[in-house]
Parts: sequence; C-alpha cells; structure tokens
Amino acid sequence: MTPGKKMTVVQLTMLTVVNMLGSGIVLLPTKLAEVGAISILSWLVTATGSLALAYCFAQCGMLSRKSGGMGGYAEYAFGRSGNYLVNYTYGTSLLIANVAIGITAVGYMTELFGMQLSPMGVGLTTIALLWITTFANFGGAGITGKIGSVTV
Repeated sequence: MTPGKKMTVVQLTMLTVVNMLGSGIVLLPTKLAEVGAISILSWLVTATGSLALAYCFAQCGMLSRKSGGMGGYAEYAFGRSGNYLVNYTYGTSLLIANVAIGITAVGYMTELFGMQLSPMGVGLTTIALLWITTFANFGGAGITGKIGSVTV
C-alpha cells in the first residue's frame, strides 16, 4: 500500500465506531425491548464504550508504528505470543459475531417480507447472506474499488 492510500486516524476511528455500533444496533433491540424505556440507558452505555474502544485503538495506532492492528500492538507489548493470542481470539470472535449478525439480519428480513422459513431455510439463507457480504468485501476497505473494468 502506498503512503497516499493509507487510511487516516479519523477514518480508522470511524471504521471502528461503525463496526462496534453496527453490531450493537443490530443485536441490542431484541433483548432491550423486553426491558422497556430504561433500555435507552443501556444504549448510551454501549455507545460510550464503543467510542472509548475506538479512541483507544486510534491512540494505539498513533503510538505504535508496528503493522498488524491489534495484534501488532500486542506484539509490541507482549511479543509474538501476544500477537498470536490477540489475532486468534479476534478471528474467533469475528466468526461467532458474523453468524449472529447474519441470523439476526435473516430474522429481520423474514419479518419485513412476511416470509416463513424452516430452520434449514434460515440456515441456508444465513450462509448465502454471509457469502454475499464476503464477496462484496473482496475489494478491500476503500470507498472506491474496481469490479472488473467498472470503477465503483
């Protein structure tokens, strides 16, 4: 990656905020709706925590020039075993979180379109949704990318 193509601290902070808040926004309503109006306090606490994490990662990025994101920061402090543990744990959490978000999205989709899916149908639709989003991300984290010969 050339120096002109690197993401700025603000862009990386926003990416982290959107990632954390996006997961919370998708998953929180079903559980917090059972609690009532006091759940708004939980939303505020979650948003504050997400912003604190985003700020922490941004500061780590400014203080450590080691590549590799969170794993690189852990390697700076704890060596290669710290890098491995952080990346392994993060990868595992992404697998679980993506499936949970996919199932939730399929659940919202069935309600929105009034569909009735069997458990097998929910599973297959979730797998299809995960593959579609995977293919959509092959271009990388940039706002613009090339799909074939067409610039998006």
